[in-house]
Amino acid sequence: MSAEVSPLPKDTSSNDARQRASGTLQQLSHDIRSAMSDVLGGIRLVETARLDAQTQTQIDRIRAAADTLAALVDDCLLTASGETVISTEFAVVMVAEWVRALDRRWSGRAAERGSRFAITQAGDLPERLNVSAITLDRIVGNLVGNALMHAAGGDVRVEVSCEPGADFEIRVKDQGPGLPAHVLRDGQGPQASTAGSGLGLRIVRELSAVLPASLTLSNLTPAGHGCASLKIPSVKVDWTADGPVPVAPPDLEGLRVLVAEDNLTNQTILRQMLAAMNAETVFVADGVAAMDALESEDFDIGLIDIEMPRMSGLEVMEQVRATPDPMSKMPLVAITAYVLRDNREAIYAAGADGIIGKPIASSAEFGRTILRHVGRPAGGPDSNDVLLGQGLGPQMDHERLDCLLETAGAPGSAELLERVLEDLTAVLSALDDGVAKGSVPDIRAQTHILIAISGAVGADRLCQMAEVLNIAAKRKKLAQLAQIHGPLRLDLVDLLDVIATRRAELG
Repeated sequence: MSAEVSPLPKDTSSNDARQRASGTLQQLSHDIRSAMSDVLGGIRLVETARLDAQTQTQIDRIRAAADTLAALVDDCLLTASGETVISTEFAVVMVAEWVRALDRRWSGRAAERGSRFAITQAGDLPERLNVSAITLDRIVGNLVGNALMHAAGGDVRVEVSCEPGADFEIRVKDQGPGLPAHVLRDGQGPQASTAGSGLGLRIVRELSAVLPASLTLSNLTPAGHGCASLKIPSVKVDWTADGPVPVAPPDLEGLRVLVAEDNLTNQTILRQMLAAMNAETVFVADGVAAMDALESEDFDIGLIDIEMPRMSGLEVMEQVRATPDPMSKMPLVAITAYVLRDNREAIYAAGADGIIGKPIASSAEFGRTILRHVGRPAGGPDSNDVLLGQGLGPQMDHERLDCLLETAGAPGSAELLERVLEDLTAVLSALDDGVAKGSVPDIRAQTHILIAISGAVGADRLCQMAEVLNIAAKRKKLAQLAQIHGPLRLDLVDLLDVIATRRAELG
């Protein structure tokens, strides 16, 4: 008989290091998101109408840049944590507003450098571009930033033009020394990885392929005067008002909402958002006050911050779930900067129905999330729809998956599909386990992940069934779990086949 000896010290050290790194990332993620929430919140609360023109220009510049920064930080943090990064951004650019925002962002910086920044347009412009706003902002931001850097006090001009049936063109011109020969020859700078060494043009080239758009670089005169032309294909151009438009915030009239949040800036932002949607609100600044309010008044939903004085949000949710009905069944949604996987699992285990990450980017999605959790019409189908085979959408919208991969671009598509496969495979196994055991926390945690991923890739019916299974678990309808899980599992296996096939096609 022999004994196996495992290298425990080495493994333990490695595991400890990974745990420390994971813990550090979670803390950094929380603190960065909290800081971004304060930045965005503070800017939104500034009443620019009372400011002089120069200060108003600078505030507008900060506001435009902060929105872009928040989206970039979000992707960076999720990527660093190994999460599946799926953009749920509404892929529409409203052209007139985009042009105004571009002017607000860059006019102030140009003035600081002794340059003039101007935007001109040729004739009428289309209503919208069906492309990612954050990607377009990054491309044009890098082009304008480069132009200002090399303009040497000269003018920088952005010309926007389009005709019906033609491509949408954005030309960025400067009065600097022009683009060097190797950039014009190769269409990009050197394989740079640091600012000031051609990285901006490299980012622009890669993102142009993602958008998609064609990029042309040239010099306008023998003396230089660089020009970058970005052409967005005509199929992405919408001249009418009949296409998709950003959804307006819903009406929450008649809903009583408890908001437990200790940060005054966040309180003000949430108060303004909820007031604009006609909700009746009560605000408290700590967990003990939240429990007092819940025990003395009736609410339709509680929006609970996780980090609060006296009693944390997790403790509030645990205590609510431990109380007698009907309070124990009221919807509770965490509003938090803790959004990584380990954090989510802890929050759902405490009794949360959902999580809204800080900073809140969209009032409309915020309102729809509230409606979904209180069971209003926008909250998704009823369990009978699944059991009777009625009311569910198409099984798969392949165009949405195509759009997602197009946005990720050739280099990112394979990695995205790989992560989706890993996450969906883990969900399939965990859901099988959870339903077999009748474990409500496990079912709810996994269906939250499934709702996010299936909705993003176009598996609408699967997304709806995941919502139904989540609601059935929440209401402890244990007899229905297996019935709903059966058809859901078939769609999930089909989706895994679709994703695996697309992954194989990429090589």
